[in-house]
Amino acid sequence: MGAGGVRPSDYSRGTDTTAGRFSITRFGGPTQSRTSTVSVATTVTRIAGNNPRRVSITIYNRGVNNVDIDYVATVSSGAGIPLTGASGVAASTIEDDGEAVINEIYGIATTATSSVFVVEVIRV
Repeated sequence: MGAGGVRPSDYSRGTDTTAGRFSITRFGGPTQSRTSTVSVATTVTRIAGNNPRRVSITIYNRGVNNVDIDYVATVSSGAGIPLTGASGVAASTIEDDGEAVINEIYGIATTATSSVFVVEVIRV
């Protein structure tokens, strides 16, 4: 049972919802969201693995330290997509970024470990 006594089965999905109908039309089938929290170290850290079924990903920097992200494991501090401390956000969608959205994503924190919150939408 989820928070507040709500179960996943209490929610409508698929063609019973506007978002479900949109996903089926846009992506050829239903989608599912999933979240994770990753501690990004001052050494290269994998934030998200390769997923050919991913249609979007958003990464929020929850820590106070800056983080740089990239699609390659050679990302270095100060070279990559910058996520500023406590507010940086990076988002990638299949409509805007094509197949880049399915790639692995790596990050590196600039001065100390930083926590990032990851929201992925996956075609199921």
